[in-house]
Amino acid sequence: MVWKEIDNLQFLSQLSLKQVEDRLLITADFAPELKKTLGMKEPFLYVTLYVRGGARIKIIDEDSAALFNTTKKDFDEDTYERIIDFAKSHARQFKKRT
Repeated sequence: MVWKEIDNLQFLSQLSLKQVEDRLLITADFAPELKKTLGMKEPFLYVTLYVRGGARIKIIDEDSAALFNTTKKDFDEDTYERIIDFAKSHARQFKKRT
């Protein structure tokens, strides 16, 4: 299943490790079908942006603290890029680059 119905991204929190990475918590509206597939009630995105390139997206369920590690292949290309661009626009170390 390729995920593409993740909308209404909202910045929640950030941890910035100088010249290494930014970690952001992002809330979003997940499609009911996706929530059911993941077995999660209140998922949010945990995005890690590496300053020297690369990114990771994890999905964490606030209700059960369940963690789902994703790969770029799990997402529709446009959805993945939208999530990463949104994270970069809120990441302290990427503000000057975007």
